[in-house]
Amino acid sequence: MTDYTATAICEGDHWVIDVAGVGTTEADSVDDLEEMALDLVVAMTHTAREEVHVRMRIV
Repeated sequence: MTDYTATAICEGDHWVIDVAGVGTTEADSVDDLEEMALDLVVAMTHTAREEVHVRMRIV
């Protein structure tokens, strides 16, 4: 399993998520943060979803 750290920052009506070493994405609500971060990691690294662990940090 590969661990990643994602940092989410509220920017008005949406959230910006930065996954260290991978990239950035956006989410519409706080409920979507982890899912969007996971989707980004899977898409950018071509790693199987079950092999990825994302630690979410909200600032």
